[in-house]
Amino acid sequence: MSQDTSSSLLRFNRERQEIIEEVVERVTRTAIQRAWKDPAQGLEYLLNEAAYQELSRLEERGAGQRAQSELAVWRDVAHRVARASAEENEERLQQIVTRYGRDIAGHFRPGVFQFATRVLPSGISLIFSRQQMADVLTLQPRFDALRQRIQIEGEIGKLRQLSQVRTLMFVPTHSSHMDSMLMGWALNECGLPPVTYGAEKNLFSNPLTSFFMQNLGAYKVDRRRRHTIYKSVLKEYSQVLLERGFHSLFFPGGSRSRSGEIETHLKLGLLGTGLAAWSATVRDKRPASSVVVVPVNISYSLVLEAQTLITEYLKPPGQGRLIIDDDEFTDLRRVASYMSAVLEMEAPVTVRFGTPMDVFGNRVDLDGESMDAQGRRLDPERYLWVNGRPEPDPERDREYTRQLGSAVLEAFRENNVIHPVHIVSFALFEHLRRQHRSWDIQRTLRFAIGDTLSVSVATGEIERCLRHVRRLADEGALRVNRQVRSMGAHDILLECMRVFQLYHTSPVAAAEAGQVRLLNLPLMYFYSNRLRGYDLERRLDSPGGY
Repeated sequence: MSQDTSSSLLRFNRERQEIIEEVVERVTRTAIQRAWKDPAQGLEYLLNEAAYQELSRLEERGAGQRAQSELAVWRDVAHRVARASAEENEERLQQIVTRYGRDIAGHFRPGVFQFATRVLPSGISLIFSRQQMADVLTLQPRFDALRQRIQIEGEIGKLRQLSQVRTLMFVPTHSSHMDSMLMGWALNECGLPPVTYGAEKNLFSNPLTSFFMQNLGAYKVDRRRRHTIYKSVLKEYSQVLLERGFHSLFFPGGSRSRSGEIETHLKLGLLGTGLAAWSATVRDKRPASSVVVVPVNISYSLVLEAQTLITEYLKPPGQGRLIIDDDEFTDLRRVASYMSAVLEMEAPVTVRFGTPMDVFGNRVDLDGESMDAQGRRLDPERYLWVNGRPEPDPERDREYTRQLGSAVLEAFRENNVIHPVHIVSFALFEHLRRQHRSWDIQRTLRFAIGDTLSVSVATGEIERCLRHVRRLADEGALRVNRQVRSMGAHDILLECMRVFQLYHTSPVAAAEAGQVRLLNLPLMYFYSNRLRGYDLERRLDSPGGY
């Protein structure tokens, strides 16, 4: 059975308390039932694991007032859990789960949504423009021009129709903290309904985003909390939202790509909640709106936090930060500089919606019905059958989720949109690698700074790379933006050099007296990585570039 989910988020606040209570009841009941079956993995184990990890996290974070209060709570849990009765530990578990449920759950205020989608864009243009207040009348035309430059691609009409009869679960690539705002804007531009979405908890305290995160359906994902109780609450919250028909969005890669590469591994916890939600409604014979998974590729010409991300990526193993809370996104001056640069670019961003699929990775038609590889409709409920009826099977469902993850990764590769900066960075960086074949990446990045090549050689390298990338695009292995499709190698080089100078404070490369000098190699490596995984390195290294 299907249901109209087009305006589901408008009823979120009415159901919010019910959602929290349902999550708390499910997580607590499941943990108690497991404890009865296997005392070795019982409540004492769960509570001790949570207490140990939370005490370690809080003691490492520092001695702020809030941290001290939380420390006291978890020290009390660690002190009492071993001596407590089963009933006391059940009550303690329910208290912890309730606290997490309330912390995770978001809010959605229609008035704030209307403000964000209708008024805010012009306001952002005003705040981040370098023009004087006297030029305010020119801001709206500039923003309109920006809207035309941001490319939104994919089967938009099909997604609109599916949003009326199915619950959509958008799973985008993740390069920047700008992604959440960009996705909200893109959905609105396409006439798609608003979604509830998982966002890193630090965004809820960021001065640029906190107000909107608190009021536009976002729910908190705290990646510092890794213990079983917290992860169970987070996954159950996502599942309950989907069961109730709330369109959802989360980043399956977990965090921003620090290397600049398209995702090659996904975190399957939240991704599996689509299957769990649909399976639960099927088994319970409840009215169900099948979950449709929509991969989305977000591709930037320039990434706001590129310098910080690649710096963290290149640190020795174990030295990189799990959470980066002081990058360019937290500096309003850097954000302003970035927005000004975006306004000067011909094609700054592409948002491409991939082909929608069911929770097993099968494509779906306009009605949301699953199809096999030959385009014939199939009944996915049979995937759940055991002896002729739908039954739970955790191991089977984990395998289905792994299959879905593989389908999403393949969609990411096929819908990866390449911009001029990716072409130029890859071509020049691979040329550099071939000049220093005995060096590893770290040595190349450290000692090849300042290397030069003639403009003619650079153009030749770009031409070879461009030829291969266009061929891959023709084969459907990836996508290219309109500049890569239409511009010549020399023009792409000039465009890339211009774009790099618009925002990055440390020059990536400089043209001087017929030479191209390579300067910020980590940034060049970052942007080149968008083209990793297509065997281009070997093709460019072979005789004749084939």
